[in-house]
Amino acid sequence: MLENEPEFLAIFRDEANELLDAMVAVLLACERGVAEGREPVDLLFRHAHTLKGSAGILGLDDIAELAHAVEDVLEEPRRAGVFPAEITEPLLRAVDVLRAHVEGNPEGKADLLGELQHRRAALVRGDSLASVDSDTAASEPPPGSDAPAAAAPVALPPEPRRTIRVPADKLDRLLDLVGETVTHRRRLEHALDPQARLDERVADELDVGDRLLDELKDAAIGMRTLPLASITGPFPRAVRDMAVAAGKEIELSIIRAETELDRVILESLSEMLVHVLRNAVAHGIETPAERERAGKPRTGLIELRAEQRGRLVEIVVADDGRGVPREALARAEREGSLAEVLSRAGFSTARGVSDLAGRGVGLDAVKAQVEGFGGTLEVRSEPGRGTEVALLLPLALALLEVLLVERGGHVYGLPLSAVAEVVGVGEPLSLQGRAMIDLRGHSLPLSDISAVIGASSRLPLPARPPAVIVSAAGRRVALLCDRLLGEEEVVVRGLGALLARLRGYLGAAILGDGRIALLLDPGALARTLPREGIRSATTDAPAVPVAAPKVLVVEDSFTVRELQRSILEAAGYRVVVARDGRDALEQLAADTEIELVVTDVEMPAMDGLALTRAIRENPARASLPVVIVTSRATDDDRAEGLAAGADVYMTKPSFDQQALLATVGRLVGR
Repeated sequence: MLENEPEFLAIFRDEANELLDAMVAVLLACERGVAEGREPVDLLFRHAHTLKGSAGILGLDDIAELAHAVEDVLEEPRRAGVFPAEITEPLLRAVDVLRAHVEGNPEGKADLLGELQHRRAALVRGDSLASVDSDTAASEPPPGSDAPAAAAPVALPPEPRRTIRVPADKLDRLLDLVGETVTHRRRLEHALDPQARLDERVADELDVGDRLLDELKDAAIGMRTLPLASITGPFPRAVRDMAVAAGKEIELSIIRAETELDRVILESLSEMLVHVLRNAVAHGIETPAERERAGKPRTGLIELRAEQRGRLVEIVVADDGRGVPREALARAEREGSLAEVLSRAGFSTARGVSDLAGRGVGLDAVKAQVEGFGGTLEVRSEPGRGTEVALLLPLALALLEVLLVERGGHVYGLPLSAVAEVVGVGEPLSLQGRAMIDLRGHSLPLSDISAVIGASSRLPLPARPPAVIVSAAGRRVALLCDRLLGEEEVVVRGLGALLARLRGYLGAAILGDGRIALLLDPGALARTLPREGIRSATTDAPAVPVAAPKVLVVEDSFTVRELQRSILEAAGYRVVVARDGRDALEQLAADTEIELVVTDVEMPAMDGLALTRAIRENPARASLPVVIVTSRATDDDRAEGLAAGADVYMTKPSFDQQALLATVGRLVGR
């Protein structure tokens, strides 16, 4: 017997869940009468035998005993070559108990063993096989169904595929290195003299490098992506159980489950799809009697399908049910989109509250998660014909195709999936005091992109600025910028622990010229509009420039340092930066215009606490405001920071962009 090392147990758990998913698929096919002959029984027996053997090697005796009991029940049907319908339900319960044991919840073993032994004894006596014809019984449809007398057999699931386990952090590191290589390639291209790029040999080598980099990038993404099938195993059983609870007959069809997505998205996608499937069962599919009155088959159909579209993947859950009520469709016509109406917290089309539906929760959470990944949610419906819920998601989170734009000297990235088009804007219209743009007969809200993200730019827009039409959250808005920088596939970087709570951003990217591009969340942009319309830059006289306060940002992380610089500069401050406390003291000695310091605590050479004490001990700088921004959040840490002389001590749980700007503004008198 092997020791129960965590690595072996993890491998066993993955293999066991694959085997159990395959068993559920076979059992549901038998229950529908679309699997016949010896093959389904042989598959079930083989999967149970494999599970018993693996559990026995690891010393998981309870699982091995349960799997052996399943084998015993299947022994007589295997000999006869017939699967009796009455053992479907107990075998499904056996799979549930086995799965619970695999996941560490050892309950229900004694009751299940007793029932399986009873079933085995009945099968051996021939009680349930006396009147069953071995050639035709498995294919007969259940009474009252619309299935033909000889249903076409469906393909049974293949043997679970054996895989090699690679720690997720190793794959993440590989993709990070690919990202660094992409960034280095962009910097190299930017650094090359334009004349050098015209050299044929240099151009050829750059082309070869691009091709190899693309292949490496695709291979790395392929290692981090997993097929949709890796999470859909429990769905047929879940839909079947929900349908039984609702008194409905429903079949789930899964199409193109081999389509792959980023594993991080898949980890959240399972819960999202369960929400959508539950809505389809509760709200979409009618009862058998209602369907017959409507001239439909008694059994409703829910279809889960996936399709890759370039760097995006569309996941659709479609049903052939009653569709969304007409009043909801009319409301969507007035207010923007069906997805926006149905995903509002508390909205529900259910007539009452049940275990499945009626509380108005689910789709709003799905929409928020999809948009958090930089995707979009759409709902399409036709009364009496059914409803489709479509989730458009990026193939990989680490790489994103964006449109880069510039405003006030800062670069922002908008996911291409949300960019409808770009237009030039002359004099804007004004409706009820808000600036609008007329786009082929439709009025769209028009806003300066810096105002939408809560920044302020002292630089006026050009005479005829470009406007990016962003389509997200069921709305379309026009966002003005200074100029377009073009499309680019960028490596998405996190905002760091302190900036992770900033709303409206998907992350950041380092461009080839070393600048930071903030990647904007299209859904947040579409929902967040300024209270007042913009003023036309072509008619207003430029404001007299006033020297803005200068802020010193002290941070050893390049990404966090540059992001804080971007936030403060976008708000109109002049910003200088330092890598650590010692570098900061040198800059304070050389630059008397610095009016405030924002510093981290943990830094090499000199930390933020030592820097704060040094500032307070310097008579010339003793009154300089100091804001500490750190992840050290205990009461003792806070007390130590304030004792060192900090004016404000901001921690990760309370940090956000607006709080930082409000604090800085208060301390410098803005």
